[in-house]
Amino acid sequence: MPRPPMSQTDVVPSASEHGSCENCRTPLHGHFCHGCGQSAHNPLKNFGHAVEEVFESFWHLDGRIFRTLRDLLVPGRVTVNFLKGQRVGYVQPLRLFVILTIFTFFVGKLTLHADDFGTGTNADPAYAKAQTVAEVEAVRAAQTAQLEQQQTNNPAAAAGFAMATAAINTAAAQRTAEIEANVQPAADTSPSAVARANRAAARAASGQRGTFINIPVNDKPWDPETNPIVLDGWPTFVSNWLNHRLANGQANVDRMGSKTDLYVQAILTALPGALFFLMPIFALVLRIAYVGRSMGYLEHLVVALYSHCWLMLVLLTTFLIAGISSAIGNAVLSSICVWLYVLLWFAVPVYLFWMQQRVYGGNPILTMLRYTFIGGIYLFLVTFVVMYAVLAGVSA
Repeated sequence: MPRPPMSQTDVVPSASEHGSCENCRTPLHGHFCHGCGQSAHNPLKNFGHAVEEVFESFWHLDGRIFRTLRDLLVPGRVTVNFLKGQRVGYVQPLRLFVILTIFTFFVGKLTLHADDFGTGTNADPAYAKAQTVAEVEAVRAAQTAQLEQQQTNNPAAAAGFAMATAAINTAAAQRTAEIEANVQPAADTSPSAVARANRAAARAASGQRGTFINIPVNDKPWDPETNPIVLDGWPTFVSNWLNHRLANGQANVDRMGSKTDLYVQAILTALPGALFFLMPIFALVLRIAYVGRSMGYLEHLVVALYSHCWLMLVLLTTFLIAGISSAIGNAVLSSICVWLYVLLWFAVPVYLFWMQQRVYGGNPILTMLRYTFIGGIYLFLVTFVVMYAVLAGVSA
């Protein structure tokens, strides 16, 4: 009598019972199937194997991640070996870049905080007590000087300090507008840009809209519903998307106020995606700079990815130093950390030049000229990416 077909509840024999792959039933001759590549170890049968497989799928904890990071410290070593075909010992460049970027900005969000920059709610009473424009300017000068002093001790949080400076100027402008409106309520009838800015600051101080975007649309204040921006010649969804992002930015500014730390966290959230978008463009710049070399675009992309992996390591180290310095709060340690920042970021251009020379070869003088050309374009691209990250982070 024929045996009934196996149901889904029947127990499937393990590979150890019949010596074949559980996936494709190919006879096993080792720890991996030579037919489909699946491991002979069943992670569901052993907790240790389960943990190992989870981490190995992401980190490749078979030694490759540590070997890659070790060789990455030597300019160009990983890139040259990878392009020569010695790939099995290294983590793939795209995977490594994604891992380092996610981990770097995760650490950055934990270690970088701007609550102590002298802005935020602690600054509001100072402006509220100011009764003249001169007193407002005196408060702004004092807060700006304090901010510059703190920036000297913590250069890693440049974006946060920029947002803190903007918050100081906004608070001062709002208080100035309030004072001038109380002294001369009828004098503010000029259509000048200064008058419009003062009216916008007064509206912001009274809780009205107009702080995130302060441009007239059809000679009226912008409003996403009643008076939106319409881009002539563009599809409707582009204008809708732009007004939606501006409305989000307005809501976020209203929510975050002068709490600079929230702006920093928003920027750090948006930066990884912006850097990922920058990668293929940087590879194209390398392709143009070394147009005479017998290298395809994907090979230049490998150079770009490993270059940015090094930059992520430097940025990660900077975040860690900033976190340690902030946690301990020792003046001597802070001075040492400043020197470490200088050494780290001074090593970046040296490393990248050495890497290009080792990967592409040729006359060092020509390499320097190409390096200067690439560096100028890259500086422009990074500036654009950071500006995008600021806007994207605030308007998300």
